[in-house]
Amino acid sequence: MVLVLNQQRLVWLPLRSIKRQIETLLECSGYAGWDVGVHFIDNQRIQHLNRQYRMKDLATDILSFPFHETTSPESFRAQAVTEDDRNLGDMFLAMPYIMHHCRANGESLTDHLPVLLTHGLCHLMGYDHEHEADYLRMSSREKDILNKLRSRSSVLPF
Repeated sequence: MVLVLNQQRLVWLPLRSIKRQIETLLECSGYAGWDVGVHFIDNQRIQHLNRQYRMKDLATDILSFPFHETTSPESFRAQAVTEDDRNLGDMFLAMPYIMHHCRANGESLTDHLPVLLTHGLCHLMGYDHEHEADYLRMSSREKDILNKLRSRSSVLPF
């Protein structure tokens, strides 16, 4: 199940459309039917989470908290035998930060949000970008998922 929570008031969000888009991203990544939580929050809340869990006292666009501990990307998938095991984790997206990025780069939220959600999903799957090789592997997985999303003519932006 996809749980989408809007815990900010700066930006109106079409939550049903976003939920459908996340479900489609899960299908495109091979995780159809897996649970994921997506929380839209403000800059203060994400800064608090970033400080608490990453020791970085600043706002950021997205933080992901995987349900499974893993030593290599997607290695937990084979052990997911019960429905309780089919949980990827939670993502937190800071809408003020994201909107500032969109404005500064002449990008629409409709175009940028699927990229951020895919990035967050990859983190939930165990991908990281701390080292160059990890970055290349994660970037490749993100491109694969986004290409599959784009190839689905029935998926319209929200």
